[in-house]
Amino acid sequence: MNYELNVLVINCGSSSLKFRIIHMPSETELISGEAVRVGIKTNLPSSINYSIKGKNKTMQVPMPDHSAAFQEVTKLLKHVEKIGFDCIAHRYVHPGNYFHKTIKVDGHIIEKLKNTLCLAPIHNTVSLRLIETCARECPGINQYAVFDTVFHKTIPDEAASYALPANLVNKYHFRKTGFHGISHRYIMEETFKHFAGARDSLKIISCHLGSGGSSLCAIENGKSINNSMGFSPLEGLMMNTRSGDIDIGILLSIMSLNNISAGEVENMLNFKSGILGVFTESSDMRDIVKRYRDDAKARMVFEMYVRRVRKYIGYYNLLLKNTDVLVFTDTLGIEVPLIRKKACEGLECFGIMLDSKKNVQPQRGLADLSDSKSKVKILAIPTNEEIMIARETYKEFPNDTHYKPAN
Repeated sequence: MNYELNVLVINCGSSSLKFRIIHMPSETELISGEAVRVGIKTNLPSSINYSIKGKNKTMQVPMPDHSAAFQEVTKLLKHVEKIGFDCIAHRYVHPGNYFHKTIKVDGHIIEKLKNTLCLAPIHNTVSLRLIETCARECPGINQYAVFDTVFHKTIPDEAASYALPANLVNKYHFRKTGFHGISHRYIMEETFKHFAGARDSLKIISCHLGSGGSSLCAIENGKSINNSMGFSPLEGLMMNTRSGDIDIGILLSIMSLNNISAGEVENMLNFKSGILGVFTESSDMRDIVKRYRDDAKARMVFEMYVRRVRKYIGYYNLLLKNTDVLVFTDTLGIEVPLIRKKACEGLECFGIMLDSKKNVQPQRGLADLSDSKSKVKILAIPTNEEIMIARETYKEFPNDTHYKPAN
């Protein structure tokens, strides 16, 4: 039997909390918004920006952490806009080997999720705390966890394996897990829609460049074949507070010279490195871009960032044996034309040529930014992880009862 429900989708970034109430199965969006600059040091105040019935609104409120952000969001939903919801669905980054599909969260599941905190300290810690906050703030409302790693289960062994002693790898299941899978899958499906009829043959590089975390994904035959993140989200690109790729020898030297623990190094790599570590004044790439032309330090940080993006685009182009589509998405990939411009510079040898005029035009929805001579289609597609999460949650919600959506 078909049923209806309003799904409150919660998608925590390392410094943001996106929320939407989506009516299912129609996929009608009743309200959407994002709490931005949550718990981080920036030059701008934290705020909740949201859209309802075609109107854009903003509330500036202090949000020292994601629990505070959720409390402010629920106040907004219940008391300001008066919109109800039937269940809550979370994007959960790293389930380890415990879960391989969407699950309903209960006390037993929470205990298992506690064992995953070390796998993605930034996101898993935030998500688990938020799940516990939701249980307190919204008792009786079912919660679901949709995992960010499932899309990358198709990465082949030769790409997912690490050159470490086999006994350790087998004992602890060390393997490239990959992340941002919900977003990369959405980008793949939207690209398929844009190029109707070419689904099975398209080779896609998806660039998820967020204000917090970022990763690239190589997609072939509708499957992920590589992701720039690894066993943890620390591998790959330079991010707001994560280091990305680094020579392990540096870490060994730091531990030896400073007599610090593995836990302290982990904290440094996740929370004190990346853009914040190098620039020191802000962890937000948008602050860097504002000072790009006049600040030598900001310029160096920016070039460090885009150099790594270019490196992975080049690598994945070789891996795919020529790319059909290059897609930029998420906050930085959509909002910062300078990142797209610099990321594509020097890639003409791969047939990647960006149209400079199209690149700086205001965008709404999917935009083709390719130069007429480009062999590779270059697109900007806003991601919609929340729709993917709502779809997965709807599949798992009990379907033996007719639900009237909350008002």
